[in-house]
Amino acid sequence: MSRDALAVVRAMYDSFNRGDTDTILELADPAVSVEDHAVIDGTSYEGREGVIQFLAFQAEAFAAQSVELEELIETGDQIVAVIRLRGEGPLSRVPLVGRFTHVWQIDDGMALRLRVYATKQEALEAAGRSD
Repeated sequence: MSRDALAVVRAMYDSFNRGDTDTILELADPAVSVEDHAVIDGTSYEGREGVIQFLAFQAEAFAAQSVELEELIETGDQIVAVIRLRGEGPLSRVPLVGRFTHVWQIDDGMALRLRVYATKQEALEAAGRSD
């Protein structure tokens, strides 16, 4: 795995935290897919338009979102990212915290695939590695 791939993943989270959708889309391959494995809404999203839809759904579910990157694990051609998502209930403003694990596939400096899992173990198994 190249350092460029790790930099792309970090840049995705940094851009998300800034609310910088333009940079997220610039880092996403036109054929990008986002696959939620029954964690948020269980839906798959395709292409850059799908990324916009996924981000919009996230914004409806959580207000004032931010991601804290806890761990990055290289697994061959994929990167497993353990994250803590912080936000607020959109109406109640009650603080919400969730821990999720993402599996990224980066190709030629572009995000090609993001899979969302509830646990680190599920993500590692999906990426072909178990700890």
